[in-house]
Amino acid sequence: MSLRCTVVRRCLLACLRGVGLRAVNLPEVADARIVLDERHRPDAGYLLVDGRSIVRITFVHRPSAAEPEWQAVRLPDLESALRVVCAERIGVAGRAAIPGPKRALQLRREGRWHEVLEASERVEAPLRGRLERWLRGPRFAASRLLLRLATVR
Repeated sequence: MSLRCTVVRRCLLACLRGVGLRAVNLPEVADARIVLDERHRPDAGYLLVDGRSIVRITFVHRPSAAEPEWQAVRLPDLESALRVVCAERIGVAGRAAIPGPKRALQLRREGRWHEVLEASERVEAPLRGRLERWLRGPRFAASRLLLRLATVR
């Protein structure tokens, strides 16, 4: 693993911890100059790091297809890569906060449907705020500087 990959991986882990999200099932960080093993397809995909940008590759598993389809998104910098990964995780945390179907039906009958709709926002809003603070903080600035230094040859 190259120095750039190590910096991106550690920054991703620090960002998730700083925001308060679990660091499980993360995308594999790999150098864009190496050839990836086609048989190994992690569920969370890859973050390919090259000299100028980061590419996020995800695999979409469709029941009708024998091979999973892949999608690639070019992200111009480390901040946008962290935003994409964290936003996905924040959305999952928000959906987990929504009550189940029985409780939601009970709240709807009681005229408290707005509680169901606001449940995810109560979880997501503080996490988004923590992400923004972390991205403006000194740890991210240090990681960004280290990534620039690792890029200079």
